[in-house]
Amino acid sequence: MSRANKRSAGLAFVWVLTFLLWHVVWYATGLGFPDPSDRTGAARTIAYGAQAAFLAMIVVGTVLPLALGMAWGRRLPRWLLLTLGWIGFAVLAGRAAAGIADTALRLTGVEGGLTGLTEQQVMGTANPGMWDWIAGYTTDALFAAGAVCFGLATLQFQRATYRSQRFDLIPIRR
Repeated sequence: MSRANKRSAGLAFVWVLTFLLWHVVWYATGLGFPDPSDRTGAARTIAYGAQAAFLAMIVVGTVLPLALGMAWGRRLPRWLLLTLGWIGFAVLAGRAAAGIADTALRLTGVEGGLTGLTEQQVMGTANPGMWDWIAGYTTDALFAAGAVCFGLATLQFQRATYRSQRFDLIPIRR
């Protein structure tokens, strides 16, 4: 693995740890997370499914940067790591773009922003405080930073493993 590959994968892993820490701060300061038990019927089932998907993304998103930058990751199929890396990039970039666009539209006076939700629905309160705004802007910025980190890590891994051009297991020979 190249030095650039290891550094970019390490940066992506540091971003994951920062993002997880941000969620601890978010929760500790009283900003809530959606609770599936607050819903009924199909909405509850969908909410539990979304929660399971988010947990899977957390697990994969935590391990993926390590696999992209460490020797043991080369034991996994190259195509799998690249696919997961680019999907991670796309999800993070999409979330960042949507959050930033929604905020920009609201700030320019477009009622409902990108989502059509009221300010109260977005913030979870009729009277958002300064912390609510800071948390929202910081979260959007974190998603954008994550997209950059995962994109760089995946690109560097793609370049570092390009010579093999194999889509099966890449053996480690030392």
